[in-house]
Amino acid sequence: MKYYIAGIILLVAFVVLTLSIMYNSQITKWDYAVFTSINNPHVKIINEIMIALTKYGREVVWIATTALLFIFGGKQGKKTAVLLVITFIVLIPVGIALKDEIDRPRPIPVTPDNVLVKEKNDPSFPSGHALIVSAGAFVMLARFNQRRQIIASLILLAEALLVIYSRIYVGNHYPLDVIGGILVGTGVSAIVVGSDKYINPILSRLDSMRRK
Repeated sequence: MKYYIAGIILLVAFVVLTLSIMYNSQITKWDYAVFTSINNPHVKIINEIMIALTKYGREVVWIATTALLFIFGGKQGKKTAVLLVITFIVLIPVGIALKDEIDRPRPIPVTPDNVLVKEKNDPSFPSGHALIVSAGAFVMLARFNQRRQIIASLILLAEALLVIYSRIYVGNHYPLDVIGGILVGTGVSAIVVGSDKYINPILSRLDSMRRK
């Protein structure tokens, strides 16, 4: 029940944030000011790290994580992998629909050189990267946290935070875009984690298929 409540609170917070962005000019001014302070790339090695994080930190890292958990993670790893897959399957269309409905333009950096990664001209809010990596980190911390497992989950949490930061740094998202992505990603993942008792039949079926 606690996960359902947490998920609902996070999703309500997302609605409040969305309305604030749409109707409160002071918030959008603050958002742009913070964006310009972060999107100020000067150090080459940091630029390269941020570009790599934004290019590979979502699909590559989280697909690999899910596969490794399912293959080598034991019973708890398999269950966590199934939760990750369900969460991502729910979030991908939800994120696309929210972007299309809210239709917030991408940021305009101070100079074109501050855009380190070119993005297609789709809406900006909420950040799809923040949506996925924050959801993944939440599921890991909630369900893969026994003994040495917590080390892997904390490493992935750090990776998620760096990916989220990179989206602002490379010039693709405002800070509130990534906050919105975090709220939706963790909100939906909390509800999925709260429903994990329904995952056991899926795992039992997968195990029976493997034995045949």
